[in-house]
Formats: sequence, structure tokens, C-alpha cells
Amino acid sequence: MYLRLIQGVTLMSLLAACSHPLEIVGEGDIVSSDGLHDCSLAEQPCDNYVIDEYNVTYSAQPHAGSTFVRWDNCDSQYPDCAIHVPAATVYNYWGETAPPLRAIFTQNNYGLTATPYTALQQVWAPKEPSQAVRDSILNQTFTVYDFDQYASNGLGAELKAGIPWVEQTELAPNFPGEGELRRSLAYIWVVADPQLIDEESPIRLDRYANDYRPHGPLTPHVFEAHVRTARRISDLSSRPFDFTVIAGDLTDTSQKNELQWLIQTLNGGIVDPDSGIDDDPVPGPNNDYNDPFVSIGIQSPWYAALGNHDVLHIGGFGPIDEALRAGAVGDHLYKGSVLSNIFAGSVAGDTVDRQLILSPEVYIPADANRLPLYQAEVIQTLHDAPGEPVGHGFTQSDVDNNRGYYSTFPDPAKPIKMIVLDTTDANNATIGIAHLGSMDSVQFAWLQEELAAAATQKELVIVVSHHRLGDFHDQSEVPAANVKALLSSSENVILHLTGHGHGNRKALKTVSGSNGYWELMTASTVDFPLQSRAVELVDEGNGHLSIYVTNFDHNSQDNTLASEARQLAAGRKVFGTNGTYRDIAAVWAVDSQAQNLLLRVELPTDLSQNLQNYTWPTTVESVETLNNF
Repeated sequence: MYLRLIQGVTLMSLLAACSHPLEIVGEGDIVSSDGLHDCSLAEQPCDNYVIDEYNVTYSAQPHAGSTFVRWDNCDSQYPDCAIHVPAATVYNYWGETAPPLRAIFTQNNYGLTATPYTALQQVWAPKEPSQAVRDSILNQTFTVYDFDQYASNGLGAELKAGIPWVEQTELAPNFPGEGELRRSLAYIWVVADPQLIDEESPIRLDRYANDYRPHGPLTPHVFEAHVRTARRISDLSSRPFDFTVIAGDLTDTSQKNELQWLIQTLNGGIVDPDSGIDDDPVPGPNNDYNDPFVSIGIQSPWYAALGNHDVLHIGGFGPIDEALRAGAVGDHLYKGSVLSNIFAGSVAGDTVDRQLILSPEVYIPADANRLPLYQAEVIQTLHDAPGEPVGHGFTQSDVDNNRGYYSTFPDPAKPIKMIVLDTTDANNATIGIAHLGSMDSVQFAWLQEELAAAATQKELVIVVSHHRLGDFHDQSEVPAANVKALLSSSENVILHLTGHGHGNRKALKTVSGSNGYWELMTASTVDFPLQSRAVELVDEGNGHLSIYVTNFDHNSQDNTLASEARQLAAGRKVFGTNGTYRDIAAVWAVDSQAQNLLLRVELPTDLSQNLQNYTWPTTVESVETLNNF
């Protein structure tokens, strides 16, 4: 039972009791405004008896080296928790115990390197295997499942020198140089394809080598490491990130628990990536893939686009239906579809070496939270999620109409509009096509209206979607070429942020050769290079905009689970489709060209002039902070 003011049930009626326990996770103390309800780390858990009017504000005081993350059971209050309960209500609940108020702390920079870095300073690059190892992959004596041999075969990642910003002036051929009065319009953390994996789920398809990831059980830890890294960068900047964008594929198996893990990681708190029964393959805390951990949270408003993995079975192996949902919450491997019958396989959560369960005869502890969500339920969950802003871009109308796209102003007082598209099709069951992008005529008409309104109001437009236009399938009701023509002809559109391809890519989108915008695909945090990025829009004050794109690896120390995942993900990248060898050097050469960018854009005159009417921060974080680690 949570202490919330909802549906006529007041905080007082839920909370009032003669005992309101106080608990502490991590290193810190709880201090009360009246001094009568304090609880120290040495004393906790504290019974905290209440005998009369209960009117107190609690503060969380971290110990040296720790940071306060959040309260549990205090609605969304932060940083203090204020409680007001009349004496009469306390008397009515005399002798009862309320749910505990829990303060959660975590160590500063826990698990991170002492010095922060971005891909400007240093970058994790894949190791290139020897010819003998390539041959063993090609003849399949060394397979993707032999991850215990990755390191001994020379697979993994190593630190290399950083990559400087690559300047692109195609959209600003007469760029006059950086202005004297530069202003930072937006400072954004962008992440794509977290694809948090519940590796124990009965509906996993780990027998299919193309989809198998040895680091899959560690995807929650990797995403948390990115949140922690981004939070440290944000805290070290002169201002925090203005907002966060997740470009789809929040989950891998479209499950309720996977989405809960992602939301909890973004907002901060305890994340338990285990499912079924409580597994602890390696006894003790923080040392195996099923151990709970504390996320510090990103502490910025966040928005998300829908991806194919959020609305389809593992991204495109069939629709979410009642048979699949029943199989997911069951206690044996699901074999209810043609592909599941061939490729079903999941990880035994009590095994240190992450052994695969491949037989439907093997018992799997069931878990109701493994339920795959219909698209409407995903939208509802994101709309109802704690954290800022309320709804995370989705309105109640979006929920009621199962509408997966929206527009928003991250700062309601500023003329920057973000249009988030839904390029998925939850009803497409065609294998080989379902995972690709599409758009219907209703959404296209809406997009036209949104862009027309932005032009009238002289607003800068950022577009977000999971798929690139090049990832649309040829059966889309609205062809990708039509969407490109619309966006390219809209002078206010300067950027299209995407995911899906699990790599860093840049593409200039124009129709006439002059007007256009940049399409940027961000690498995933589920596959190597496991990167996210900071994007900063800077008004030069001379009719031009500079877009700084700075990638970063998660800054985890070598002895962490997230670091282990990086090495496994880099090794796994060498294995191509159907057991072939992937030329990892060629892949990296292309990817590294789109990691750190400096994009110059000439702005329409009316838009440039409108930006001058607003007050903006004058510190360019990319130059003053990110470039100086």
C-alpha cells in the first residue's frame, strides 16, 4: 500500500497509525522537523511511534560519500517528505502500523571511474580477432554461445584515444563562424534501445543465435550505469540536462517487469532485475546479474518513443496476444507459436554461468509481472509513471485513444517543440517486416498540422522516432519518401533523433539540396558500443545554429557488472548473422564517424529572430564541460 493522494483516499487515512516505521537503505540518516522522529543509520529500522497529531517534515541527510536518491512510500515528494495527519485520525488507527517511510541513499560515483570522460577524451573500441579466431567462427567451432571463451580468443573492448567533433556545414555553406553571444537553447541526454531483458522469461527465444546475447542478463545494470554516468555529467555541468529522450525499445520482451525496471532506473530507487523466485547465483550483494541495485536516477524530465520491441514479441516475432501473455506468466518454456516452437530458450536464473533452458519439460518459477503489455498498456504505464513531467509527453487523450505519438514543449515557456512519432505497428504479424518502421495516414495528417503550427509560431522543431526513414518497410501506408519530403520542406525542423539500428549514424535529409535536416541514429545500450550521447543546440546569434553531439560510454570501473557486460557485448558483436564473421574493424570505422559531431545549420530568418526574444543560458556545456574532462 502506497501513501498517495488518489481517488478520494487521503494521505492521512492511509498513513495514520500508532507506528510509522522509518527505514534506511544505504548510508544516511532521517531527520525530522520537530526533532522527535529522527532515525539514524545506527538505529534503523525505527518504530517511530505516533501518539497525537502527526505534523512533521522529514529530510534525508546523506553521510559523507553518499547521495540521497528518493523516498519510498511518500508519493513523489522530493527532496523532503511532509506528512500531516490530525490527532483524530491517529486515534482512529490506534494500534496499527503504517507502511514504512524508506530513505534510499547510494554512494557517490559508485562503480564509476574516478575521472569522468566522454568519447572526446577516450572511447571503448572493439578488439579485432586473429585470423585463426575468424576461421573458428566461420567453421562454427567457436560460436556466440561460447562466451566463456571470448576473452581467451581475444574478443572484447579496449580503451582508445578519443574522437574529436567532426564539423558538418552542408546546411550552413556560408557559416560565418561562432558568434560572440552564443546561447545554449537545449542540453539533452539521448539514449536509444535500452532493451532491458528478463532473461528468465518463458517467452525468450535464446535458441535463436542471431538474437542471443550473453550479456542479456546484465542489460539493467548497463542502463543504470548509463544513467549514473549521465547524472554525473549533468551534475558537473553548470546546469543539469534540460531533458532526456529515449528513442524507443525500452524493453526487449515487451514485459511489464522490464518496463518497471526502466522507469525505476530513470526515476531512481531500488531496482530488482530478478524474476520468478529470488535467485542469488553468487551469494552476497552486488555481485551477480540477479542482485538488486540502487539507481541514482537521472533527475531530469524524460520522454520516450515507442519501439518495435515495446509492442511486439521480441521486436517482431509475432504480435502480443492472449496466448503469448499466458505463456509469459507460466512455468515452462512457451511453445505456442511456430518460431517459439523452434527457438524457445531462456536462462536459468540460479546458475552462475547463465545456463540455457531449452526443454519445455524444465520447470521455470512463474511470475505474473512477466506479462507482455499491449500497446495501450505501454502508453498507460508511461503516462502514469512517476517523475517529471507528468505524463512524460502522453496525455489522457493519448491513453484513451491508444495513440503512441505526441508533441510537447520540454520548456513550456520556450519556442522549442519536440514531435515524437510512433513508427511501430503492433498489429503487424509479418515476420521480416513487422520490426520495421511505418506510418499511417492519420498520424501523417497530424504531423502536417503540428509542423504547420510550429511554422506559424516560429518554433524550432526536433523530431523523435524509433525508426529512421531508411528503416521503413515498403508496405507502409505512408511511404518513407513522403515523410522525408514533409520534414525536409519544413524549415523549422533541424534534427530527427532515432534508434533501432544499434549503431551511430548520421544522414543529411534534403529534397532540394539546400533545405533539410540531420537525421541522427544513436547506438543502443543493449549492443556494443553501448553508448548514449549529449546533444546541445547552440544559437550563434548570427542566423545560425550549432548542434554539438557528444557520445559517451558508461564510465564503469573494470570490476563492475556493467563493465563485464561491455566486454561480452564487444565480443558478441564479432558474430554475424547465421554464424558468419562480422568485420568488426569495418563496422567500427563507420560507427566512429558519427559519434562526435558538430553540425552547423542556417536558420530561417523569422525563427532566428524569434529566438532572440527569449532568455537562454550563455554557457555552452559541450565546450566548457564535456570537452574539458
